[in-house]
Amino acid sequence: MIDGYTELAKLFKDRDNGKDYSPIIGTIVSLPELKIRCGSRVLLTANEVRATFNLYEKKYENDEIVYENLSKEVVLLPYSEYQRFIAIGVLQ
Repeated sequence: MIDGYTELAKLFKDRDNGKDYSPIIGTIVSLPELKIRCGSRVLLTANEVRATFNLYEKKYENDEIVYENLSKEVVLLPYSEYQRFIAIGVLQ
């Protein structure tokens, strides 16, 4: 059984990126409560991501809200020692 400290250490290790500065591709898995999955275990939230575009873009279909970017891949630029990210666009 894995304790909380070990699990937290694994999450930090999964989030640890190489020293090379490069964009990261993630997938938007939840809106309007923003969650972006990067890799198999790292989940970014609105607290860690700022965007140069409207991540929450929506339209209405049959009186329901449909988020345009949900399930799309997003390009992220890391900053602040890979603890924060700037979303610069979605891949079509």
